Amino acid sequence: MSPPEWRRLLLTLLEFERAPGRSPVALREPRPLFEHIHRVMLLASDRPVQDLPAAAAHAPGLRRAARFFVRTVMLRPGADPFTLLGLQPDFEAAQLREHYRLMIRLTHPDFAAAGESWPADAAMRVNLAKDLLATPEKRAEWAAALRTPAHLRWAQRPGARPRPLLAAPLVPRPSLPHEPPPRGGWPAGARLVLLGMGAAVLAGAYLLMGARDDDGARTAQPEASAPDNSAEREARPP
Repeated sequence: MSPPEWRRLLLTLLEFERAPGRSPVALREPRPLFEHIHRVMLLASDRPVQDLPAAAAHAPGLRRAARFFVRTVMLRPGADPFTLLGLQPDFEAAQLREHYRLMIRLTHPDFAAAGESWPADAAMRVNLAKDLLATPEKRAEWAAALRTPAHLRWAQRPGARPRPLLAAPLVPRPSLPHEPPPRGGWPAGARLVLLGMGAAVLAGAYLLMGARDDDGARTAQPEASAPDNSAEREARPP
């Protein structure tokens, strides 16, 4: 790398540590850091970097910024094996071994420096990523999965269980009165409830009809007339 390229890389690395939210890392941004991720890993591991100017090698905060990139981008939740090990899909076997060793030296509890903060499962994920890319067949499967659109990626993920890509539409169930009775008739408890409801309805109707009949009978009955005493008065002597 030329001095201007180094300067651009180091400035991008420091800027990413100051404002990581500005870069869409899922789209492999910032691009200079992804294009030279091997050099970033060497800086994070405090290893010599070829063509790096001596003044830049001792720049304050450079190693810390490189480790911040490894922790927040390469080891982010859901990262694929290529990103986790800093590899391209067409990597060579020697690159896999070298990048694996760098990541293990950074994340394994036996090698991590005092005060370093790495995810608890970082070393385990590094080992798993190495196993997932260990053979050409597995590499091809993962490379094909990365070329698949994000909303279809799960279905073609190596080793994933097949599942529907879209949730089944919700179909409203009919209300209970319209449902046909189950095979073998209604359960005994349901039949008792229905019989009780029917009896209550019939009793209410009977009482209502009886009340109406009593009111009609009282209305139709003629009023009793007062007795006529005119004949008796005529028969009396004066």
